[in-house]
Amino acid sequence: MNTALNATLTRTLNTSVSTLLPMLAIAIFGGESIRGLAVALCLGVIIGTYASIMIGTPIMYDATMRSAKKEEK
Repeated sequence: MNTALNATLTRTLNTSVSTLLPMLAIAIFGGESIRGLAVALCLGVIIGTYASIMIGTPIMYDATMRSAKKEEK
């Protein structure tokens, strides 16, 4: 599990940062009509990155452990 997380962590963070930077630029320098969308997308990228790393991994680990316990019985 740790190896898989380490392998994907840099890709996940690189993708998030490369998406977040243009959205921040649009939110700061963009017009009033697009600013709300850009801020919502920024929040979505941040929350999605957090969820995939900090929430998704423990859920997958628990599911794998439950499956292994069922196979033992």
